[in-house]
Amino acid sequence: MRLLLAMLATLCAVSAAAAADADTYPNRPVTIVVPYTAGGGVDTVTRILAPLLSQRLGQPVLIENRAGVSGMVGSQMVARAKPDGYTLLAGNTTTNVSNLFVYKQLPYDPRKDFTPIVMVDRGPCVLVVPPDSKFNSVQDIIQELKTQPPDTLNYGTSGNGSFHHMSAALFMSMTHTHMRQIAYKGSPNVMTDLMGKRLDMAFEVIPVAEPLIKAGRLKALAVTSKTEMTALPGVRPVADLGLPGFEMVAWKGIFAPAGTPAPIAERLGQALSAIVQLPDVRKRLEALGVIADGRRNEAFGKVVQADIAYWGPILRDAGVVPE
Repeated sequence: MRLLLAMLATLCAVSAAAAADADTYPNRPVTIVVPYTAGGGVDTVTRILAPLLSQRLGQPVLIENRAGVSGMVGSQMVARAKPDGYTLLAGNTTTNVSNLFVYKQLPYDPRKDFTPIVMVDRGPCVLVVPPDSKFNSVQDIIQELKTQPPDTLNYGTSGNGSFHHMSAALFMSMTHTHMRQIAYKGSPNVMTDLMGKRLDMAFEVIPVAEPLIKAGRLKALAVTSKTEMTALPGVRPVADLGLPGFEMVAWKGIFAPAGTPAPIAERLGQALSAIVQLPDVRKRLEALGVIADGRRNEAFGKVVQADIAYWGPILRDAGVVPE
């Protein structure tokens, strides 16, 4: 009985301390860990949010870039951080979905180690080929894949499990075909080799591909969203061009460590969701080729879990073997 009473007293004390922390949160700077290098897509979007979040919280919001191994270094750092709302992760579909199927010994579990805060945006890829490629449509590519041996055609990506790879994996799964992946360290190298005709095609994010398309250095065949994108007028969705139901839209989102007190997670979710839906922020995100979202907390968590369930079989079907 004494042991039980002692345990209950300890539990009550811990709960009271957590409640007190939530009541005074935040009383010092908040750090958002970006698990990629400065200047990339996740970093750029996070730097749009940080000053606005600082205004709403009344505390500085700092950005710390901890790049390495497909976002694993920074993600692990946040997963192991104290769950007090002062260390957040700027994650994406790679860090919190596909890494689970690409690496055998992932140093964190996307399903258990994070508290979802807000989905910031969703963005598609664009299917691009060299400007003088014989492929002028999605159907041209499908026809070639159907009539040639597997792996006759190749495509470039920025690595296993990347957004680019996931788009190609879905394309191959839905067409029951197979292409050979050529993995690079980043999008610039993919674009260089595509323009140099060392690659047949690539699924690339719009901010990277758009300037090259407009300069006539690449040819855009389709976007992977359900609707056309403002940044690429006239480029129709893959789903409208012979593959009904095709959609690959990756997201970026903010996470806290698992165990973060609900009042703190709610406050962050409400603040960030409101920021994402500001007209100026939506416009700035649209200019980056992405669509502002704003789903928060439990609603965002359901998206993450659904994506994990959806993409596992598709990546395995595409021949992805955990490293």
